[in-house]
Amino acid sequence: MKKILIFGICGNIGKYLLDYFLNSESADFEIIGIDMIRCDYVEKNARFFQMNINNRNEFDSLPSEDIFAVIDLIGPMPARMEGYHPEEYVRTNIMGTFNIVQFCVEKKVDRFIYAKSYCDILSRAEKEITLTVDMSPSFDYGNQHSIYTVSQLAAVELIKCMHAYYSLKTFIIRLPTIYLWSKNDKYFVKGKVAKMMYRHMIDCAIDGRDVEVWGDPKRPKDMPYVKDLCQMIYKVCFVNKDEGYYNAGTGVGISLINQAQGIIEAFDESGKSKIKFCPEKPNAPQYIMDIKEAVDELGYCPKYSFLDMLRDMKIERKLNRF
Repeated sequence: MKKILIFGICGNIGKYLLDYFLNSESADFEIIGIDMIRCDYVEKNARFFQMNINNRNEFDSLPSEDIFAVIDLIGPMPARMEGYHPEEYVRTNIMGTFNIVQFCVEKKVDRFIYAKSYCDILSRAEKEITLTVDMSPSFDYGNQHSIYTVSQLAAVELIKCMHAYYSLKTFIIRLPTIYLWSKNDKYFVKGKVAKMMYRHMIDCAIDGRDVEVWGDPKRPKDMPYVKDLCQMIYKVCFVNKDEGYYNAGTGVGISLINQAQGIIEAFDESGKSKIKFCPEKPNAPQYIMDIKEAVDELGYCPKYSFLDMLRDMKIERKLNRF
């Protein structure tokens, strides 16, 4: 049986991706998970290896035959880093990624799929709201995201080299914020813990409190659901191409006012929540991801509208799986 290896399977996206594969038609493939951390859901549903991708010797413990695809979801990121340790970005995003790709070459893996952030082009959306696959990087070199962004761009260039030299099929998926339900509703801002804004808005609606809308309420944002991202990754696993670069997203922008209205509709069962405008507060980011390449080359079609996503998140909240 051919194998699909998912590095970073115990992360938020990884668990949903495993679930997607388990409920797909890919019965001829065995899913194998790799991560530094452990997860009961993963270990109950897949063969699992705990390892550190920065240690090349630890790859010797992995399966070595009949590997069809390797999916790389691993990588330290600012939203998951307490304090500021830029050496982790360099070590893992560059050398760790290279170790995985080198493993793919040695084991004659058919294809390698790498998920990266959209931080390299996000600032462009202030002038041109639709972010395309071929946009050149434009970012601030003087903040806590800069080394993270540079390390991922370096990883992409390494992947291109390995594709050209070894004819390894390679695919890059650029990720904006991916929305999902998780028991963990915290992230880090400049190294300090904070609550995710959309989870705060949902909590307010559940409690019947007012839902705040900060800054300009008309600024739109693409809000892809994790299960649509899983659909895209699944399609990349089986597309008949040698390489590809895709934006994850829906191609649709949801204004902040519509976000608040949808959250109240989906989660406020008391009927007490109202929208509270806070124009003095900072603006939220704005952007729409151009998904043309994914639609044309993969046959990707987002299944979840914004309201569909919220309703499904409500179901996942009750299931409490992840």
